[in-house]
Amino acid sequence: MTAPNELFPPDPLRQVRILKRIVQLGVYMAIPGYLVPFRLLLDMSYHQLTGPLAAGLIIATVAIEGAFWQFFKLRKQSAYPNILAVQLGAIQDLRQASDSALRLACHYLKASAAVLAWSSPAGRLIPVASRNMPEDWTPLLQHPEPDHPPIKRVLEEQAIALGKPSECPCWSGLFDDDHVVAYVPLRSLEQVTAVLCLVGPRRRSELRDSKLLESIGYVIGLALENLRLSHRQYESIMQVLCRALDMRDSDTQGHSQRVAQLAGKVARQLNLPDNDVKRIEQAAALHDIGKIGVADAILSKPGALSEDEWAEMRRHPSLGHQMLDQIEGLSEVAEIVYSHHERFDGRGYPRGLGGDALPLGARIFAVVDTYDAITSDRPYRRARSHEEAMEEILRNSGTQFDPRAVAAFLELERTGQLAPHADHEAFPAAAQAAVVPAFD
Repeated sequence: MTAPNELFPPDPLRQVRILKRIVQLGVYMAIPGYLVPFRLLLDMSYHQLTGPLAAGLIIATVAIEGAFWQFFKLRKQSAYPNILAVQLGAIQDLRQASDSALRLACHYLKASAAVLAWSSPAGRLIPVASRNMPEDWTPLLQHPEPDHPPIKRVLEEQAIALGKPSECPCWSGLFDDDHVVAYVPLRSLEQVTAVLCLVGPRRRSELRDSKLLESIGYVIGLALENLRLSHRQYESIMQVLCRALDMRDSDTQGHSQRVAQLAGKVARQLNLPDNDVKRIEQAAALHDIGKIGVADAILSKPGALSEDEWAEMRRHPSLGHQMLDQIEGLSEVAEIVYSHHERFDGRGYPRGLGGDALPLGARIFAVVDTYDAITSDRPYRRARSHEEAMEEILRNSGTQFDPRAVAAFLELERTGQLAPHADHEAFPAAAQAAVVPAFD
């Protein structure tokens, strides 16, 4: 059920288990001592004391187990949701939060498998994350029967529902009836926004503890809904910025879209985490956002710029950094934008950074930006060939460009992933794709 290399928070029941052992030891030691006066005063033999001793141990064991069973139950109902809230509260990515929620829920509830599904306005459950499910699980919840009692109870009554796997086509054949299926509504503003489906052994799992399920469902629902709202606000901000840049410098709108896509491909080629890939794509899409603060006369000047005009133009990385750094969640993007005209050898601007001091996203951007700039038409020159662009990048590897980023870019070329410009989408759609959650 659990991969051996997965880490979980410290067990909140450990102290209760230690207390239980101490109580058991104390009671078991006290019972023989309590019977000593009976032997001395009533002249009872050890054989005669065997019965009372056994009875006392049995009664004490039953009492301790019963009391601590209730203690354990209350401890789980209070500690597990708190731990979930802390763990999920530290995650900013919706998919990562969903995966972590399933992982921790399965661990604490002793569930064998789990599925998280968003509830659509049409009453459908759309699976977005799963744990320990077979590879062909994806169609399972795509078309649930609306009148299936557990699903109807969750969506209409917003209550926890239990069922047997054989009672629902979604689970029939995957698990036998020694398991129980729990459907937990995840609510927001009195509406069910998602459903957490858990499958576990009927006797060994915690899926029949409705109080615990309700608490965990409340925490997961609140955390995921907050992230969804945050992502929507974040998406709106990004779209506004992209459109503002598009309106300000329409000549390079296709360039921003293309380098965003290429930068994401190079980042994936380097096996960077999904979050880092997304940040790099966003930074590439917004790398020239600082040009909003550059005068129109300079930005749209058809001829060569003067020395003073170039000095003004070179301010746009700093201006872009100032704009983006004020937006919560865009500090990493702002740092890449700040460095997108730096060079690997430290001879770029505005700070003269080089080597590992440069954000990796900026080093990746430098390669794809040069490639697209060379192979694109500009008002002052015609596009050059792909071969010329690759030759330029290879010649400057180790000076202008990070050799690691160049190697990843070359691998994209070798595998045929450098698409012609005509194959790219329109800029606004690409900008949106870089920021919209995979299952929002």
